[in-house]
Amino acid sequence: MRLSLVGLAGGLCFVAFPGLAAPSSDVYAQLPLRFEALDAHKWVAHGPGFAVGFTQDGTFFHLGDRGLLLTLEGRDRSARFEGLDKSAAPTNYFGRNSRSVDAFSRLRQTGVYPGIDIVYYGKGQNLEYDFELAPGADPSQIRMRFEGADSIRLGSLGQVILGLGDRQVTQNPPVVYQRRRSGEIVGVPASYVTEADGSIGITLGSYDASQALVVDPTVLFTGYLAGTSAEVPIGIGHDKNGLIYIAGYSYSPDFPTVGTAYTGFFLSSNQQAFTTVMNPLTTGDDIITYSGFFTGDFGDYLKAMTVDDNGVFYLAGYTDDANFPVTPNGYLTGNGGVRRSFVSVIDTKLPGKDGLTYSTFFAGTKTDIPTAIAVAGGKIYLTGTTTSDDYPVTPNAYQSTLPGGTSDAFLAEIDPSQSGIASLVASTYLGGSGQDVPRSIAVGTDGKLYVAGYTRSGDWPTTANSFRPFYSGGGDAFLTGLDLSAMTLTYSTFLGGSGQDQATKILVESSGHVGVTGFTMSDNFPVTPNALQSTPAGNGDAFLTILDPSAQDFTKALVYSTYFGGTDGDVPYDLRIDAAGKYYLCGYTLSLDLPVVNALAPASDPGNSIDGFVAVIDPAASPLKALIYSSHITGPGYQVAYGVDVDAKGNIYVTGTALGDVFETTGPFAPPDTSLNVFLMVFSLL
Repeated sequence: MRLSLVGLAGGLCFVAFPGLAAPSSDVYAQLPLRFEALDAHKWVAHGPGFAVGFTQDGTFFHLGDRGLLLTLEGRDRSARFEGLDKSAAPTNYFGRNSRSVDAFSRLRQTGVYPGIDIVYYGKGQNLEYDFELAPGADPSQIRMRFEGADSIRLGSLGQVILGLGDRQVTQNPPVVYQRRRSGEIVGVPASYVTEADGSIGITLGSYDASQALVVDPTVLFTGYLAGTSAEVPIGIGHDKNGLIYIAGYSYSPDFPTVGTAYTGFFLSSNQQAFTTVMNPLTTGDDIITYSGFFTGDFGDYLKAMTVDDNGVFYLAGYTDDANFPVTPNGYLTGNGGVRRSFVSVIDTKLPGKDGLTYSTFFAGTKTDIPTAIAVAGGKIYLTGTTTSDDYPVTPNAYQSTLPGGTSDAFLAEIDPSQSGIASLVASTYLGGSGQDVPRSIAVGTDGKLYVAGYTRSGDWPTTANSFRPFYSGGGDAFLTGLDLSAMTLTYSTFLGGSGQDQATKILVESSGHVGVTGFTMSDNFPVTPNALQSTPAGNGDAFLTILDPSAQDFTKALVYSTYFGGTDGDVPYDLRIDAAGKYYLCGYTLSLDLPVVNALAPASDPGNSIDGFVAVIDPAASPLKALIYSSHITGPGYQVAYGVDVDAKGNIYVTGTALGDVFETTGPFAPPDTSLNVFLMVFSLL
């Protein structure tokens, strides 16, 4: 989309037509639409269960036994069509009149109104169209008329809903913003309006008419990864080639299996770990390239995952299974008849069980649960909780004995290129006299290691330059840096106020600053003067905090800190940062009034108890402009977003679990007769 133009959110989603819903055995089958010219003034496109004709008189949709005509009131009837993004392969028709026709992935009609083009494109069951406005173009010119519908109404989320008997067609609500020359993004309120003559217009709030308007977000992909029971993802990542990696656990014997994953067999009725590799933005039909189970005989509990640039999964969890798959080079190849943690490495480029390049039992003989995993320089960094007094520590451990709390943290460095006990490079307890729960681990480009979580230990170890060296009560978040080679603390601080505070995810910026997200029930959580939200909105808000561990003056350690949330609980689970320094958060919210900007779902489903959410925050922007994007992920049932990722092109990937449909306005539907499903949504703000 050119920055000098704008797309006003269009897009028809065909809902509840027989034969349109993708079957559960092929949930990601979304074949791209192909636009073909009949002559200079007539074009056609075909999709599963529908066909579309484009002429200068209007756009006609053939939907089973019904038809729908979209016309633009007051349009320039001489506006010409132009195919965009020519397909490498033409469409070939065989029969008495054999012919070959060029196909295109997009179709533009130029100058339908002064300064306004319309661009059609599609994916799978959906035809999308954007109005693109040059600077100074008048959006009030746009008036859409739909003929052939039994009813036309505006839905609760601002969408246009067209009734055709017992079926309906939905047009997504408009979302608009402007990108200033400085790169600053400013949202523009936008909505559909029903005109007196029955046509549909678009109304905008105040904006700079001399600048481009950009309609976003643009949904690039939506889909479910589902069997007939329940699936939950625990993380998402991408490799250097842009492939998407999701891992989690499943209770479904018919969970999708594709390619040469570790195994395609579901071995018990307990939860099984799954690993899936996807290419959701492909124009082909190979969206899932690798998917299957990783498991022993009796079920295993996957708790943490990450992926490296080469497409290698790093997994951690715990198991009761003596037959859990381990490799001969593992640190510990037998579980000793007790529940053990595990650490496993799967190279997705190698087929089947050959892909398991390192796998080991780990930890002690009591309750040890990994909570986070990271990889850097080929080394694996693991953290979790332990109550075992025989947890394996290395000779130079920072704390060599169990500190004595109800649970304590552990940290370990594992080198999978080594074998046996040599693969455990460093290992230590970390904790105080109370409960200590690490939730996230990260390694900076300089090799510095950080762990974050929450503690009820007033004697949690801190450093001299700690931002907050004292325990505030109620349970505090913590951020701790540790040099595992020297087994010394490089930085450690409490983070929180007088209520309960928990860090759930951290990342290390290239500058060395550390971003922390979590939730707080403190009305005195530390915030900076430029905070997006300087006071709590309810009893339990998300927070985003950036700390500078190198600051020797603790008053300069707090780089940025803000609340984020509505009047009910808001909990983030994942955190990413892009090259421009914008932070991406996802999690769940109980707040019907969560702050939303440019939202795909601007309002929560009122019947929901829990909605997912995704938000983009720019700490460098002024408070009124720092929230770039925020939206519920909502529908009937409940939803939680567990993972967010962003690629170099600005495409945002969100995964989580959903009970019910979360793509009601864009499709596809959740497969029938399923429970909790993994969802994946890909969209762009550019």
